[in-house]
Amino acid sequence: MMVIRAIAVRALQIGIVALFVTVGTNLLVRVVPGDPAQTMLGDRASPESLAALRHELGLDRAVLQQVQGALGRLLQGDLGTSFAYRGQEVTSLIGPALVVTGSLAAMAIVFSLLGGVPLGLWLAMVRRSEADLLGRLSTTILLALPSFMAGLIVLYVVALRFGLAPAGGWAGSWPANLEYLWLPAIALSLYLGPLIARTVRQAALDALGQPFVEAARTRGVPRYRIVFCHVLPNALLPVITLVGFNAGILVSGAVTVETVFALPGLGAQLLQAMGTRDFPVVQGIALLTALAVVVFNLLADLLNIAVDPRLRRSA
Repeated sequence: MMVIRAIAVRALQIGIVALFVTVGTNLLVRVVPGDPAQTMLGDRASPESLAALRHELGLDRAVLQQVQGALGRLLQGDLGTSFAYRGQEVTSLIGPALVVTGSLAAMAIVFSLLGGVPLGLWLAMVRRSEADLLGRLSTTILLALPSFMAGLIVLYVVALRFGLAPAGGWAGSWPANLEYLWLPAIALSLYLGPLIARTVRQAALDALGQPFVEAARTRGVPRYRIVFCHVLPNALLPVITLVGFNAGILVSGAVTVETVFALPGLGAQLLQAMGTRDFPVVQGIALLTALAVVVFNLLADLLNIAVDPRLRRSA
């Protein structure tokens, strides 16, 4: 019942988010200076040509009518057709870019967990030492570092200085894409990884002060078993929620990192769509990004229910 309730709540949230994002982006892109018809036809286009294209694209209708049409298409699972690539569906246009951004975000999450969890656990074991102070200071600096700056630093040091990875681009086929993906994923993980490390450190410290840990020490249980069998499972529980609720920031950072490394993801697609005033593509990317946050939160809730017996007992 708890799982069903969580899914039902998230489904309602998805509907509300889709409604507000569709209405909001439709209203916002209409107030941005620039005419899509003028951008497509050029400055020398005749007024008749511009009027005909605006009518074809539906730009001559009232804003509320355009919003109403977008909502009607959304209920049918249709994001509309591109202005710049006339006749091409938005879903087919941004689909390949979504694969790039999704792959980058997924690999960044893996790198963040592989680096953040051991670091946070180690900092908890050496608490109040110089290493602990240096570790917390380093994580604070990395958290304050903008994603594009982290990307530029990693790009210069790893790719340009030592030549250990391509400086940018995309192979276009798997698994060759991994060669171009791992370095941007490391740059993106420089935000989430330190956040995970700090969360694991605090959760591990809280677990070390619990009575069951003291009881294990009294029984002579080896330290490594206490850490890995008692402390680590309790320290991982908040990490699940942390990753789920930072999905939106991660996707936003992925868009920025993609620009630094010239990846053909949603970032490049969004910049191109904004430049050509391709409103349906902008709305589609905004909607997919917002829905990704809700879906990640749902997965985090379900994982918490699956791994935490206390939640199941309370249900």
